[in-house]
Amino acid sequence: MLALQTQRVQQRRMDIAANNLANVSTSGFKADTLLLEEVTNAGASAEESPTDINFVRDIGLVRDMSQGPVAMTGNPLDLAIEGDGFFMVEGPAGETLYTRDGAFSLTGQGRLVTSDGRPVLGSGGAPIVLDPQGESPSIGRDGAIRVAGIEAGRIGVASFAAPGALLKVGDNLWSAQNQAPEAFEGVVVQGALEGSNVRPVVELTRLIQISRAYQSAARVITSADELRQRAIQQLGQ
Repeated sequence: MLALQTQRVQQRRMDIAANNLANVSTSGFKADTLLLEEVTNAGASAEESPTDINFVRDIGLVRDMSQGPVAMTGNPLDLAIEGDGFFMVEGPAGETLYTRDGAFSLTGQGRLVTSDGRPVLGSGGAPIVLDPQGESPSIGRDGAIRVAGIEAGRIGVASFAAPGALLKVGDNLWSAQNQAPEAFEGVVVQGALEGSNVRPVVELTRLIQISRAYQSAARVITSADELRQRAIQQLGQ
């Protein structure tokens, strides 16, 4: 049972590390780590020292909300956030969702959208619409959008007291759940994108360690099965 539990936990860790590596090039992606806790009331023991046998179980994910590297792209509709905060976008059911991925573009109708076509919201919660034939917008550090020197809107950006408690809902989007957004105190950088904060070398090293631990647990299970089989054979004789 202990070896099977070890394999289950290691498989979960492997899935998370593999997902981190798969998103090493995803703008604004935040890496995950499995949170484990020791099970103290498992009731298992051994006749030889150590007599106590402890189990661990996964109880959730820890989000690494640290800043990813910011790279200049020169595209005036690419935006990055330095510091805490999230861009506000419209979800599939009209709800407000949040993202750190600022790879925006304009539709033919002038609507500012994310890379997967979701409307980007302004500070008032409405979709941002610009003149698609107008001048290239200038976006200030506070998110203010100016076209030909006239303010045409403001990028909706919100911060949270506990950003690590936000819920990932897929497509590089986050849900606030029950948290109320707070005033944005970071900086919006125009013509730049925030990269993923995944560290490839760390994740690759972790995958190797996890694989070895999984194989070790598999060998324990195989040895136990062989001992059980020999015991049955001897009893049968």
